[in-house]
Amino acid sequence: MTRPSETRRKFYGWPMVGIGFLTYGLGIAPAYYGLGIFASSLIADLELTRQQIGQMFGAFTFTYGLVSPVAAAVIRRWGIRATVTAGALCAASGFWVVSQASSATEIYLGYSLVGGIGIGFSTLLPAQAMPVFWFRRYRARATAIILSGAGVVGFLWPPAAGLVLEAWDWRVGWQIVTGISLLVAAIAVLFIRNQPSDIGQRRDGLPPQDPDDPTPVGPGRRAESSLVGSGAEAAGEMPKGALMWALRTPQFWIATFATAANTVPWRVVSAHGGLHLEDLGFTTLAASTILGVRVGASLFGRLTGSLGDFMSPMRVLALALLVNAVALWVFVSASSAAVAYPCVFAIGVAYGTAYTSEVVVFGLFFGRAAFVGATGIRIGLIGVIGALGPILAGAAADRTGSYAGTLWTLGGLAVLGAASIWFCRPPDRPAFVGQPQAGEYTGPGTTEEN
Repeated sequence: MTRPSETRRKFYGWPMVGIGFLTYGLGIAPAYYGLGIFASSLIADLELTRQQIGQMFGAFTFTYGLVSPVAAAVIRRWGIRATVTAGALCAASGFWVVSQASSATEIYLGYSLVGGIGIGFSTLLPAQAMPVFWFRRYRARATAIILSGAGVVGFLWPPAAGLVLEAWDWRVGWQIVTGISLLVAAIAVLFIRNQPSDIGQRRDGLPPQDPDDPTPVGPGRRAESSLVGSGAEAAGEMPKGALMWALRTPQFWIATFATAANTVPWRVVSAHGGLHLEDLGFTTLAASTILGVRVGASLFGRLTGSLGDFMSPMRVLALALLVNAVALWVFVSASSAAVAYPCVFAIGVAYGTAYTSEVVVFGLFFGRAAFVGATGIRIGLIGVIGALGPILAGAAADRTGSYAGTLWTLGGLAVLGAASIWFCRPPDRPAFVGQPQAGEYTGPGTTEEN
């Protein structure tokens, strides 16, 4: 008989966190931050406008957001491993098209469409589903570590891409991104496991007869429940009506608005931040290095989001949004390195903290019963909303020659998001969804029964 200590020692959840860290970081960061870094070269070589750069990036984020509800269905049907693998291969094919592009149309096709579809399947939703499927007590900490993968790779990629531009050109840069996507597909095939019950385990590595989770586990059995408080369904499946219940709650829309208040400014700075810094007098390499600090700082922020295991994740999210607002307003006139570096560091920390907290808030609000479906819809909506930000920012810069008005507006959006989520409380869950189990935060900022 396997002893409980042996079960815990062999728990695959923490290796899955490391795998998620790699697949998420390598999968999304080079592609997400690559267009902004290569923007000046693309404008010069292909005679693009800043508005087109914004449109390409906006269409990219729109596409990967739009396919997220489909990715949710694929995860529920075939699991995380197949979804990540297929998505990474799709992304690699799109980025190869970009590396060979000779017109704006080919970049729209390779980056915004094919690449966006691949990223939508391989990164955002799978990375957020992994900690929900594998953890309960340590969900915020596991989420923080997985999402910090994009912070680490995002910190390293901008200066590396800047060196690629100096030694070669943007085409070589996109060929490197293609190779990285193929690596993600290989990691997924070899190491990802869909859920604990697939290998005879439980969330958090609980032993077979743990009183908090009494469902028996054995090889080949689907003992993991997607319902909080129910042993009837396999992980990833939703009870009838769970998604519609989530969509009808005001909490879904408030949390989604707070997500938009965090995501839209980040996307605008990702697409146009380098150009804004160049407008303020920085060189392309200096701008890339500064933005790399912003992304690296988000690593610290993503880990800070683990505070959601110990205090109200809604309050953590609200405070992060307020910091982001102030930093965006300072970024308007960050014309010296002494101002630019602290400013973008604060933007990165605030974004990373909010990014982790968004996932924890949704997990607390809706549990595993509706998490994948509700999160897929949320990402889809943010894809639509977030696509407008870079497009409008580019159009405004072409007309006025400045990003100042856009940055002031985005700071105001962050303040509104902070105010809305600060006073939000988890919804009362219907019986078919179930109540939070032991280990889920129910302290200040929540109601006792939720």
